[in-house]
Amino acid sequence: MSATTNPNTDKTNAFAGFKIPKFDTDGIMDSYKKNLEILGLINKMSIEVFSGITKLQTAFVKQLMDDMGGVIEKGTKPSEALAKFSEIARDGVVKAINNGKQISDLITANNNELTAAITKRFKESIENAKRK
Repeated sequence: MSATTNPNTDKTNAFAGFKIPKFDTDGIMDSYKKNLEILGLINKMSIEVFSGITKLQTAFVKQLMDDMGGVIEKGTKPSEALAKFSEIARDGVVKAINNGKQISDLITANNNELTAAITKRFKESIENAKRK
């Protein structure tokens, strides 16, 4: 009986053909950094939109209150004040509709810009993954 080594039981050869893949830590960190930049952009733009909406609504309410206060300050007769309040309310509805459209346009523009930025980052990630 000869002493031959069995490759199935030989511990030194068990992992001879196995290669551990290298991780591109720089690439992973770069990708993570870019993803964080997109999240930062989303947060920044969300704050800007919220601020813009708040400014529009504040200006709208202030103007409405100024208009109504002007009627009261003039000391007009109740019937004239009622007619003026009705006119202000009618104008207020028109302004509210326009205000709503401005807010909608602001949100739509923001969403379009964010979608473009996220799509660009997603495509970059896919291209980066294909190269690896």
